[in-house]
Amino acid sequence: MDTETVPLLIGNEARRIPGGAKISVHSAAQDRIVGYAEAATVDNAREAVQCAAQAFAKWRNVGISARREILFKAINNFRENQHLLMTSLQSETSCTKEWAAANIRGTLKSLEELACSITSITGEIPSTDDPSRLSLIFQVPVGSVLVIAPWNGGIVLPAKAITQPLAAGCTVVFKASELSPRTHHLVAKMFIDAGLPAGALNVVQTRREDAENVTRAVIAHPAIRKIDFIGSAAVGRTIGEMAAHYLKPVLMELGGKCPAIVLDDADVADAASKCVVGAFLHHGQICFSTERIIVLEAIAEKFTAELRARAQNWQPVDGVSKRIIDNAHSLVEDARAKGCEFVLGEGSPGFVRPSALQPVILTNVTKDMAIYDSESFGPSVSLYVVKTEDEAVELANSSTYGLNAAVHSQNLTRALRVARQIECGTIWVNGLTAGESATCPIGGYKGSGWGRSNQKWGLNEFVQTQTVNLPHL
Repeated sequence: MDTETVPLLIGNEARRIPGGAKISVHSAAQDRIVGYAEAATVDNAREAVQCAAQAFAKWRNVGISARREILFKAINNFRENQHLLMTSLQSETSCTKEWAAANIRGTLKSLEELACSITSITGEIPSTDDPSRLSLIFQVPVGSVLVIAPWNGGIVLPAKAITQPLAAGCTVVFKASELSPRTHHLVAKMFIDAGLPAGALNVVQTRREDAENVTRAVIAHPAIRKIDFIGSAAVGRTIGEMAAHYLKPVLMELGGKCPAIVLDDADVADAASKCVVGAFLHHGQICFSTERIIVLEAIAEKFTAELRARAQNWQPVDGVSKRIIDNAHSLVEDARAKGCEFVLGEGSPGFVRPSALQPVILTNVTKDMAIYDSESFGPSVSLYVVKTEDEAVELANSSTYGLNAAVHSQNLTRALRVARQIECGTIWVNGLTAGESATCPIGGYKGSGWGRSNQKWGLNEFVQTQTVNLPHL
């Protein structure tokens, strides 16, 4: 992996900081430093915002056909450079080749849908209560936007988060993750090399210990009109407090404690297979991961046996960093100390190697255990047995989170009835909780955030309504 220091990108120019602090990117799987990045200061971040603000005056007036053409060029850049992007993501985040490839597929689908949805931003001529007046309703871009995207979907999540405001006519300051700065730099370059005007997209990254001050400086800047944050609920609270102080709206997609309900008429083998994949895929480092399985008592014994058999064959993969891996492990150990039992993983050493945890299935999980309603972000899942459908729904809704869910049943009418009672943004019937469709809105209820991304819903997050009243001509 090339270890040349990743620069900042301000006004379409690579920006170095002579004598400035550097970010070291450590690969958990390789147990070595695989790259370095410039660490932005508050002044660097403010300069990026100012650059975005200056570019907004031009970009907002670029026609939708020209904007769409640039996005299609960016999509082609992603397609032509997918090997480079995948290699970078694998090196920085220790993900598998399959996960990196899935990121590319998701990026292409999401960006194609967003590019084709630009014309969904439309105005309106409403009826008025005064026949001498004509009212015109416009949808106008909100302005410059701060985008903060994570490392775990290190290509698709930033690509989509950048595209939505750009397509709506906004300019962007993108705060890249310190865990995957090279990958995020490459993602931004796909757009810039497609012909964006200077300053329409700017990229800064900073050290973890400086992140709060740098982020606050960007949010406080008068030119920043909205924030798009994808990440943990803990950081989301901090971002929300900052944004509220400066009266800035926020689009947030936060963590999840996603439930999978297995009804007594489910295809047991299929449900067990999808619960295992949903729980352990990408070392459990997905906000949509299956963290809770709720099965009806009538099939609990059969389902548990099937679940355990399938989980035993799961091949552990690597996590991203010692800090995140250790936190996931500590949640399991806390539950063990407080008396949980294990369907899978009892007596295991916890780590199959320093960069990977042993997948575990816990049962008899109680509310005094931290894992009960904390997002683990590791390969662990809690299994609950209930007597009735109503109990299953009540338990699913007991979480402070509400992102994705799944319902397993061979009776689609029944599955739909249950799904409509679940307090989550997306429910998959006989599918993985760890799923997303580029043609449908995505976002959370409750502590999983607010607002929606994807297609026209994502574009509408970055426009505001303006009414112009005219006398009839």
